[in-house]
Amino acid sequence: MAEYPRDPSPEELRNIFTRSFQSGPKLWSNAQRLKMGDQYEHTPVHDMLTSSAGVDYARQYLPEKVESTAWGKWVADQLPGADPRLGPDSRRRAANEFIRGIRLGGYSPEELKQLDELRATDPEVQRYTVRRGEVPTPDGTGVIKTGDNFRAAAAQAAGVTASDFATDGLRNIWWFLNAPQAVSSIAMLHGMHTAGRPYVAGGKVGGHLMPNRRYRMAATVPAWIGMSTAVGNFGRQPGYKAAVPSEADPRTAVDPLSEMANRYFLGRAGRLLPYDEFVKERPDVSKGEYNAYKAYLFGNPSPIKATMEGIHGPEVTFMGKSIPVATGILPAIAAVVGGRRGIVKAGERLNKSVRYQKSDPLRAGAKPRTVVAEPIKYAEDLKKDWTDLKVKAKDPSSGVGDDAIKRAYNAYRDVQDENERQVFKQVLLGSSKYMGGTALGGMALESMRRAAKGEAPVEV
Repeated sequence: MAEYPRDPSPEELRNIFTRSFQSGPKLWSNAQRLKMGDQYEHTPVHDMLTSSAGVDYARQYLPEKVESTAWGKWVADQLPGADPRLGPDSRRRAANEFIRGIRLGGYSPEELKQLDELRATDPEVQRYTVRRGEVPTPDGTGVIKTGDNFRAAAAQAAGVTASDFATDGLRNIWWFLNAPQAVSSIAMLHGMHTAGRPYVAGGKVGGHLMPNRRYRMAATVPAWIGMSTAVGNFGRQPGYKAAVPSEADPRTAVDPLSEMANRYFLGRAGRLLPYDEFVKERPDVSKGEYNAYKAYLFGNPSPIKATMEGIHGPEVTFMGKSIPVATGILPAIAAVVGGRRGIVKAGERLNKSVRYQKSDPLRAGAKPRTVVAEPIKYAEDLKKDWTDLKVKAKDPSSGVGDDAIKRAYNAYRDVQDENERQVFKQVLLGSSKYMGGTALGGMALESMRRAAKGEAPVEV
């Protein structure tokens, strides 16, 4: 492939800019899904990131993992466990491989190769996607590498940037993640998706053990409940005002409905009480600590910051929300870990053979026969029976009627729905146990921390 001429004309630069502006990552994402088949689903994080053309362009520049970089590989080689002669079960080897595998945000070589193949075979994908370092030829029938031509590369980057601004791509991601609860939910969805991959029927990468979105969203409830509790969305915390405080007593809400609406729907919690009132409920905090904490909250405008000396112990502040590490961040992480564990347990169970009573959809009322099958595979087999009958029904001489198709569909859905219920139960149980146990432990540690401090000395 030839490189771009040293001095592209203004018209050629305008063409590069225009094509980059018109392009976006969604077409590539959809083409991937079609190529992989109806079982394929991108991860929730992938779907979120492909809303931004700028993020997609940046990911083509970024390395995929720590080991993809020269410095990362060098660092990993210096750490314990780098010796390849260590067995795969070695803890040192496992820790070293974990460090090497930390993702840095870039696309994998396999993903970029797939993009190149799609662009080479599908003219629409080639025309309306951007590949770093490749721009359309002057006649628009192919692509040519920019090489070290700064003007061509700059025109491409400018078109991508303009596209991102026009579509609010990067801001869409920010808006999606503008609350701690949203971050915990997307982490939970992503964890469930990746943990369930090995157990999807047919081994297709990217499928869901819970295709029903309602089940998936409901399974995130423990994570966002834990996070909401930590940031004060379920009730007033000691030392804080109500979300909608009354004039007579700022600890009391004007009315329960306004308080609930502000906390649950708007995500607002009450502000700190003045110190003279605050200390009545938090006698462990001195006036100096109180003032230092207010300076931390309001003195630094950064949307994300952290402190080891918050009034709740170590905490992270995200978009104005103070999240204690012990009672907020760790329980949210535990909820994701528990959910992933639940997915694994459910996947293992659904890949063990059980007995079913299978009826013939073409013979209503006939005695069912006993079959032994794995629940996930059995659901897929019943789905195939249903789709095959739909195809046969197009031939009038087949004798396949609407009732037979309905019976086949209901047989498939009964098994599939039961499979999803089993997965949902395991995820909810695992997530709730891990989150609840970690939250209780965090609350106990925080109580011990406050008790150990005792009452702060009165400052005159």
